[in-house]
Amino acid sequence: MPRKKLIIVASDKMDSNKKQDRNEDGLLRMSAKARNNMGYKDEVEVYPNTKDISRRLNGAMMLTIFQAFSSDIKRLRKEGSTEEELQRTAFVTSRTFQKIVGRNNEDSSNIWITDEIEDTVIGSDPEFLLFNRHGEVVGARSVMGYNGPIGCDGAMAEVRPEPAITPGGLTSNIRKIFADKKLTESIIQYDWIAGCYFKDNARDYPIGGHIHIGNPSKVASMGQENRRIFFMAFNKVLDELLAIPMIRVDGSKCGGARRNNCAMGKYGYFGGLRLCAGRLEYRTLSGMWLMHPKLTELVFGTAKAIIDEVYRQVAHNKFSTEYMVASILRNSDCWNKNFNSWQSVPLTKDLGCTRPSAEMIGLLNNSSPKEINLKALYAWYQKMRSLSTYKTYAKYIDGLYEVLKSKPAVFEKINKELKTNWLNGGKFI
Repeated sequence: MPRKKLIIVASDKMDSNKKQDRNEDGLLRMSAKARNNMGYKDEVEVYPNTKDISRRLNGAMMLTIFQAFSSDIKRLRKEGSTEEELQRTAFVTSRTFQKIVGRNNEDSSNIWITDEIEDTVIGSDPEFLLFNRHGEVVGARSVMGYNGPIGCDGAMAEVRPEPAITPGGLTSNIRKIFADKKLTESIIQYDWIAGCYFKDNARDYPIGGHIHIGNPSKVASMGQENRRIFFMAFNKVLDELLAIPMIRVDGSKCGGARRNNCAMGKYGYFGGLRLCAGRLEYRTLSGMWLMHPKLTELVFGTAKAIIDEVYRQVAHNKFSTEYMVASILRNSDCWNKNFNSWQSVPLTKDLGCTRPSAEMIGLLNNSSPKEINLKALYAWYQKMRSLSTYKTYAKYIDGLYEVLKSKPAVFEKINKELKTNWLNGGKFI
């Protein structure tokens, strides 16, 4: 059911209820009329209606609907609440109230309630290299600090935008950092170059373009091990629907070197899964998508279509453990070349992402654009068009398809200097 506006009220009665079998902090108490009017049952997500993404995330809670205390309803009537207001009012403990509305006591009548996943938050921390006027890599750690919206990650620079709900919002957050002269003062004299892999006489540089996926409350409340298994299937879907077509951008030389020949370790290989603060950090993609804001937004939009589709599927299946936590992944090395049971994983089966692991390893680790020819690319595009989220994100999926149809040599020739492309309107394709 789509989200609706809710009024929440702190209840002293709930605060003082000491029944041992009742966790009042996890309840959303509503009158019978309010329950009928709102139409929700069982568990719901409640969160503040705000553009502040961090507040949206920190204020969200999964709560169980329960009968309200008659004394709370009588109190609101006595205080002047109308019947219309009472039919969209719910009661919570003082502790739950403060978590949802925040320290600044935001408007408690401007709250959303839903039993679906209405939006998902994405973030990213793509890396890039610094070059001096002689064409030599400048180690980022020697010229900039680690902390902040832009800083070093070892020898590479890294931009860390605020997360966002929309592809355009996340892209805009990156642009704001690049345009902030105070943040970039220490590196403004260098060229900022996006890429996949680079090697000089000192070392090699596996450049990552990681995407961070926010957890809806129902996913965040899963146990760590169950969440990890769910993310294994999620990662497989992203590898098939995003990483494989992006091989055309990486190219075989750089893509293969990053995944196989890097002395610093392997990066972007099939199954390179990492949980970051309990969330899925998708690490397969290189930093090539950062080369131009147009490509960045297309990649974010396509990723968002896939992410929203995954969560739509799990919501459709009522977030059941049987659906989200495939038993075959619990005791199997699914990233091994001998694993050929992705059709037994409900999520990957429903999204048509069941290529055997041996095939995935061959495609990703070899990173050969020849394998992703125009015929294969068209098949990918048709699969993306079949997603229920396609209409919402069509301009990004269509746009990325048009870009990827370019010959791989085109991507090698594109100017990848970020100041030129992000701040000075550099051309793309």
